[in-house]
Amino acid sequence: EQLAMVAVKNHDNGSKNARAQFPMKISVDMVLNSVAVADPLRILDCSPITDGAAALIICPADQAKKFGKKAPIKIIGSGHATDTIALHDRADMASLEAVAKSAAKAYEMAGKKPSDIDVCEVHDCFTIAEIICSEALGFAEKGKGGAAIEAGETALDGRIPINTSGGLKSKGHPVGASGIAQVVEIAEQLRGESGDRQVKDPKVGMAQNMGGTGASSLVHIMEVM
Repeated sequence: EQLAMVAVKNHDNGSKNARAQFPMKISVDMVLNSVAVADPLRILDCSPITDGAAALIICPADQAKKFGKKAPIKIIGSGHATDTIALHDRADMASLEAVAKSAAKAYEMAGKKPSDIDVCEVHDCFTIAEIICSEALGFAEKGKGGAAIEAGETALDGRIPINTSGGLKSKGHPVGASGIAQVVEIAEQLRGESGDRQVKDPKVGMAQNMGGTGASSLVHIMEVM
């Protein structure tokens, strides 16, 4: 049921996002009774593949205010890491080392720690991915990510709101643009532009994207300049 709760939360967030591909709300029962894909995942545990696009303007910080009236967003920390692409070569099938290592690099560069992050977008290609990513990013102890979901800690009004856009699960997964779309969501959250899904007064945001069954992960930490 904790996996299903991830999908329910993200669809609830997506219902408040005009850009979401699947903005309908769903229930735990709907997830559990949807078509089986690969045990324990059901079709409503899996993100769609989406047509879409996203764009950013990246420039030196001292020039950022020339490009518009909106407050510029500064990337204060970035980290990239890789892992073996063969799952059977990994020490632990229930962890994502590339995510943990990329996050550690980003935290170090930014001078931040997990408790400093006010809002985060993660690569929830499947519901279990959000849970494991939340642990790898330091938002929950290993094995406790599901309990954090169940306790409401990752909801819009929770301790660490995750996937306020609806995530890949509800907003959609336009492969190649998904990571940029995550950064756009965090930028809008930090500027207070997210409407009904706005997190209260966020100062520091994070976007985490990955590919190749978690073999490559990139983390950005951002704040308003």
